[in-house]
Amino acid sequence: MFTTLIRARSSLIVLRQQSILTTRHLHRSPIIKKPHTATIEILPTSHSTTSTTVGHESRQVQQQQKQQPPARRSKKDIIEFLYKNQQHPVPTGTPNTILTNCPHCIRIRKASFAATIDLSTGAYKCRTCHSKGSWNQFTKTLSKKLQVDQVDTNYQVYNSSDILGGNNDTGPRFSRPLEEIESYPSHVSSELKQTWLEQYKIDPAVLELYQVGVANYTNPTAYLEEQGEGSIESSTTECITFPQTTLTYTVGEKEEQEDEFKIETVRVKACSPDQPNDTLVLDPPTASESVSAGLFGYHTIPSDAEAVILTRREMDAMAAYQATGIPSISLPTANYQLQESVLPLVERFSKVYLWLDDDVDGQMAAERFAHKLGEPRCLLVNTNAEGDADGPRTAHQALMQDKNLLQMLQTARRLKHDEIMDFHDLREEVFREVMNPEQTAGVQSKDLPQLNAILKGHRPGELTILTGPTGSGKTTIISQLSLDYCTSGVPTLWGSFEIPNKRLAKKMLYQLSGKDLSKSPREFDIWADKFEQLPLYFLKFFSSTAIRDVLKACSHAVYAYDVRHIILDNLQFMLSQQGRSSLDRWELQDDAVAELRKFATEQDVHITLVVHPRKDANDLLDINSVFGSAKVTQEADNVVIIQKGETRRYLDIKKNRYDGTLGSVPYEFEADALKIRGLTEEEQQKFSQEKNTSFYTKFSPTGSSSMTRYPRKY
Repeated sequence: MFTTLIRARSSLIVLRQQSILTTRHLHRSPIIKKPHTATIEILPTSHSTTSTTVGHESRQVQQQQKQQPPARRSKKDIIEFLYKNQQHPVPTGTPNTILTNCPHCIRIRKASFAATIDLSTGAYKCRTCHSKGSWNQFTKTLSKKLQVDQVDTNYQVYNSSDILGGNNDTGPRFSRPLEEIESYPSHVSSELKQTWLEQYKIDPAVLELYQVGVANYTNPTAYLEEQGEGSIESSTTECITFPQTTLTYTVGEKEEQEDEFKIETVRVKACSPDQPNDTLVLDPPTASESVSAGLFGYHTIPSDAEAVILTRREMDAMAAYQATGIPSISLPTANYQLQESVLPLVERFSKVYLWLDDDVDGQMAAERFAHKLGEPRCLLVNTNAEGDADGPRTAHQALMQDKNLLQMLQTARRLKHDEIMDFHDLREEVFREVMNPEQTAGVQSKDLPQLNAILKGHRPGELTILTGPTGSGKTTIISQLSLDYCTSGVPTLWGSFEIPNKRLAKKMLYQLSGKDLSKSPREFDIWADKFEQLPLYFLKFFSSTAIRDVLKACSHAVYAYDVRHIILDNLQFMLSQQGRSSLDRWELQDDAVAELRKFATEQDVHITLVVHPRKDANDLLDINSVFGSAKVTQEADNVVIIQKGETRRYLDIKKNRYDGTLGSVPYEFEADALKIRGLTEEEQQKFSQEKNTSFYTKFSPTGSSSMTRYPRKY
């Protein structure tokens, strides 16, 4: 009886609690939480079913966006995951075991390339931090580490090959079968090996190790100059070939096929036997994005090597290895570009010797590469540390002069802190500037040598303002000058906010060929290949774009492609529709110019900014005619104005911060080539005779470029 009363009382308490909860639910009290959509999918109402479906699909999308690592542990999955995340493993002495970056040490410790992975189980172990775990733990940790750098990979930058339609995802576009390319080393005769030993002091064994070959390629310059519209096949010449290789891991599709590492040739550089440092042909013209990047000599590096020498040219790499015995590789091109696609190949080394040209440009590039690769593991080699005016500048020149290359390597130096130095640190830099005055002045223009007499050259770290009336040819002139510097080895980034990139590329292709290619269609492929090989890149932005987005893309281009010249055409189109009032637009423009000035200085790149004037097109412009406030010209190092004279146009240099020289450069426009050229002697004589017009009284009476030198302000 007592037990029955207790049960009845308990039932009443439960009923009262349920009644209270029901009342609270009817009054929408926040005490009871709403159930998750996944828990009410069995309810019969259509509204609940729809909500459940939407919630389920949303979670699926979120899970897909997280890019969960593969759950399987097959060899193929392991290798694909590593290469997809820019990790390049190397073999070890143990079967079914590879060496790669440790997910815990990467980006933190110097010796991060220390994790061994068992391809049978996926288990890993690091010999640096002694961490170990399963394959799932490896993928999760590595993905989390790399997630910071992969937040936004759409940097709105592409190269000239993308515009011309040359890039594909099927692999390298070799001009001939890969089997034929891999047979090039067998074509090197014993007589040629002996000639190279006597002429270049390169041992035959080194040539064989680096797989230097011989093949016939078309010399584009010789064909265009001599053959014209003749047969391309008849203009082939024997070339020395330097293969660019990488290391790949192939998983056997069938049981009888073995899994193995193999050397893969991704590109071939063909040079003249008499001038092995001058590139005639690159096959293919551009590196494919669907395969790993390659380096000359990469296949010669043992799997357990911890140090490597990086040079500018192939001859320097072979000379450095022959004299020191340390594995040596060279840059893909001689343009001082250590592209982002190449960096994973160098991550495995704990010590990198940067043995570039011992001059101003070479040592500046070496310092940039050291910042990119990591200063603690980089050493800079000076070939001419003795300060001899006739001393060697490259490793191969040192070999030719019987210098002690091993001693040069032993005296390699590390970079010091940027903010702390003494004159001993500056002494070598000052000496290089004294010995290389042309490099200190900057890259010289080949199309307009008269411009060199005033501006002295194209220098990094400066901001140039180009302005002129509408229709005066601002885009045409700056595209020609940028192409001129680009052909001299200056990696260039173009930001065209006014005209599409395809139209700009067509204009530049005409300027490169110097003719209207529609009248010479058979030459298009040759000039297009030349154009693709240039270190030229384009921003995908068009019309109004925020300055922070532009600088973000520019920063990526500087890091990924070592861009040294950035052109933005033009400021008004880039900032259009971003200011609500005229006062806002002026302030916005001042802020943009200040950011560009800061970027040019910090990144040590030259920025050319096209700005529209604010005066009427019929008046001659001056430095105050640039649209906006005075801050635009105050921040600039150079101000160049295109003036429309009565009978001739000219470039009017109104500001030159380098040495204060000002002046004017008259020019003639060539319609077929879409280029300008300086006046010939006859045109200058005719020009000097016409002195009575109002236009020529503003010019030099001699007919040449007028120059006025002002004392430089420090």
